[in-house]
Amino acid sequence: MVEENTRSVFQNATALMIMQIASYLLPLILIPYLTRVLGVTLYGITAFGLAIVQIAAILTDYGFVNSATYKIAREQGDKLAVRKIISSVMACKILLVLIVTVLLGIFILTQDKYQQYESFLWLLLLPILGQTFQPLWFFQGIERMALITIYTVSARILYLVLAILLVNSPKDYAWVAVANGAGQVVAAVIGIAMMIRMGYTPVRVEFSQVRQVFKESTQFFWSRAAVSTYTAGGAFFLGLTSTPLQVAYYSAAEQLYRGAQALMQPIAQALFPYMAKNKDFTLFFKILKLMVVLALVGALVGSLLGEWIINIIFGPEFYGGYPVLVVLIATLVLTVPSVLLGYPFLGALGAVRHANLSVIIAGCIQMILLFCLYFGGFKSAVSVALTVFSVEFFVLSYRGYYARKLWIGWRHQ
Repeated sequence: MVEENTRSVFQNATALMIMQIASYLLPLILIPYLTRVLGVTLYGITAFGLAIVQIAAILTDYGFVNSATYKIAREQGDKLAVRKIISSVMACKILLVLIVTVLLGIFILTQDKYQQYESFLWLLLLPILGQTFQPLWFFQGIERMALITIYTVSARILYLVLAILLVNSPKDYAWVAVANGAGQVVAAVIGIAMMIRMGYTPVRVEFSQVRQVFKESTQFFWSRAAVSTYTAGGAFFLGLTSTPLQVAYYSAAEQLYRGAQALMQPIAQALFPYMAKNKDFTLFFKILKLMVVLALVGALVGSLLGEWIINIIFGPEFYGGYPVLVVLIATLVLTVPSVLLGYPFLGALGAVRHANLSVIIAGCIQMILLFCLYFGGFKSAVSVALTVFSVEFFVLSYRGYYARKLWIGWRHQ
């Protein structure tokens, strides 16, 4: 039975890894084309738009990718209960996407800096809608991650093809949002269709249950919102306070950083529901050691080949992003053990609160650091990257402290 469970984790992790590679590799294939067609400034504008979409995704997800995954994993044997969770989550998301639409509209109508790019900003609603209704949390909860891979890869390929067909000169930059939106919407449609075909059609639920699901996800939302301050928040901050050039430098380095993270994230995503049910700490520690070693090797290789990689993927105009990349590579060594010690480990020990609290505090620290950068006049991409390193160091320290403390207590029970 243990071997079967272990095999299940690795099968799900492999499926998620393929999905993550598709999510980052296919756009990474597109980037050399976009940077050369659009130029560094317009690429910076599109990167700012992507940051807006990422922040909107945090708001419309509202932590359901964690809370709903956990609830569905625990209710797998009760199909009706799972269908009620699905209905409640979807009801919440409809309200949330309406709120995000209003907020985006207010931003577009009240700012002057990007006035000439208003049509592009409005088109960002397409990828926002698509991301909102993709049922990733459902497939993770029932541990059928291979199904996520099917619609994700299809959507990314569509994005890649449409972007190449539609963006042929700098004046076509707005079509990047359309291509991205088409891919995201197709992914949502395929994902929902697959979910319904499996027999998980939505059912009528009481308002009290919707409110309960929303309430239970709030702690996860605040943690994800806090995380966004030092992920998508970096490009967004630079977009508001600095120049498109600095946004482009930061975005280029961040794309490579996230690509490396994409290889690790599926392990944590697959372990979360598995550890919630089985508490297989022997397997967990083996995976933790392996991932830390891989992170160290990856950081060394990335530092040595960073300039060459930037030149090949983005072009010589983006050399200014190399110092940013070095800082983010060092940050990667911190995030790998930090993510694994989060929901998979602390959640299994009944301490999800500490996993959430670590990033909420980190988000507050990041906001303070960004305010210091703004008022101190430090508005460069490297400065923002250093704040990300600082808060990730805090998160690892916090989680490491409580993981050790709770693990000692659990062993002596």
